Amino acid sequence: MKTPLSATAENERPRVKTSLPGPHSAALFARHDPHLTSSNADHSVYPLAEVGKRGYLIEDADGNTFADHMSAWGAAPFGPTPPHVKAAMERAWDRHGMQISGWLPNTPALALVEKLAQIAPPRLTRVEYSVSGTLAVEGAVKFMREATRRPLIITFGGQYHGESTYMAAGASSDLSNVATGRTQYVSGVVMVPYPNRFRSPFRKGPGPFDETEVLDYLDYLLVQQVHPGQVAGVLIEPVLGEGGIHAPSQVFWDRLGALCKRWGWLLCLDEVQTCMGRCGTLFALQRWQGIDPDLLLLGKAFAAGGQPIAAILGTDAIMGHTDLHLGSTYGFAPAACAGALAGIELIEAGGVLENALALERIFLEELRPLRDEIDQVGDVRAVGALAAVEFVQDKATLRPAPAFQLAVHHAALRLGVLGITQRGKWHFRLQPALTMPEALFRHSCRLLAQAIREVARAVPAERADIQQAVAEAER
Repeated sequence: MKTPLSATAENERPRVKTSLPGPHSAALFARHDPHLTSSNADHSVYPLAEVGKRGYLIEDADGNTFADHMSAWGAAPFGPTPPHVKAAMERAWDRHGMQISGWLPNTPALALVEKLAQIAPPRLTRVEYSVSGTLAVEGAVKFMREATRRPLIITFGGQYHGESTYMAAGASSDLSNVATGRTQYVSGVVMVPYPNRFRSPFRKGPGPFDETEVLDYLDYLLVQQVHPGQVAGVLIEPVLGEGGIHAPSQVFWDRLGALCKRWGWLLCLDEVQTCMGRCGTLFALQRWQGIDPDLLLLGKAFAAGGQPIAAILGTDAIMGHTDLHLGSTYGFAPAACAGALAGIELIEAGGVLENALALERIFLEELRPLRDEIDQVGDVRAVGALAAVEFVQDKATLRPAPAFQLAVHHAALRLGVLGITQRGKWHFRLQPALTMPEALFRHSCRLLAQAIREVARAVPAERADIQQAVAEAER
């Protein structure tokens, strides 16, 4: 598959030659930390200062290089911004400069709308402009309430919908600190557990579990606490991202779809993290049969590594006669639209989706054998270029092992693998570029396996109380 990089860059391997942070990174921290918020001045999780990217590697101030499995949280889906995308953006800048597309129509915005209408699921014929995933989710909630004249939204625990006060109440990101001070004070959100075959919220011990039990719980709520006629719609990630890469079964989607039809609920898929090839299909929903959303949200990879952009796709019934105006100053700026359109064209040219599926296969090949080898490896999951290893204290109780996970992250960093982690979490994630060469990704997976084995030789102590462990991790 042709990628945006030279063969030399593609063949380069990560190399860490100093302690972390190295002296030059540490000097940058000392200089700038006094001017940062305390959260941005905390370098204990990622102890390095990036000075640039070289191919699919990140280089820090000390000359260390790391295989980039963060991909700007998915917003850099092709590694370095491809020349095709950069050139399209530059042409739009030269011709249009900055423009508020929601007020003044322009050709880059209209061209992108036309393309989205062509590639979207059949009923999604309308497009609303946005600039971030957070704003797209907020807008979708408004659309659902306006269209149904109902107040309640059903969400699923462990999802992440952004940092606004309202949507932080509609998610948990699997750690309570994310929603603390917000969830408890915002009305109109009904949360049920996300479907999970590995770990059940209703019973102890190992699975696999019947994930549709969360819909049994929802049925209970509809009898005891929530009148179904008050529910406007369901907001769900087709693949749970921040909560550990869980993909529901076809049975779950069939039953959820039947509930929506029975009660007149709108189905809104938050694909901000899973759209544009991340799961090996253009949209994650295409991994199943018969999912028929009323709204679909785009972000992150939609920008193709260019300027920020997001979108709400919806049906004519919801968005064809709305009184809402949700546009923002920077939503669908001309250069952002040109970059997004160029990114879609790269995917349509072939190779990107196939490579994402190859990365899924490689991750499972390299990491799944550790489930039988390492007591603390509870589960290994991948959906396209979204992958996770979940760590447990023991396989009998599946008690989470956040200390083990964080130790694996640091061991992997020392070997040159930069993944996605957070203190208090018990799963470690890789989110590589969709175009990362198979050889580099396999090398990274083997380094991650090496890091896991290293930590397993001297297992760190875990707090008996997981809530206390999470609270301490966030101090």
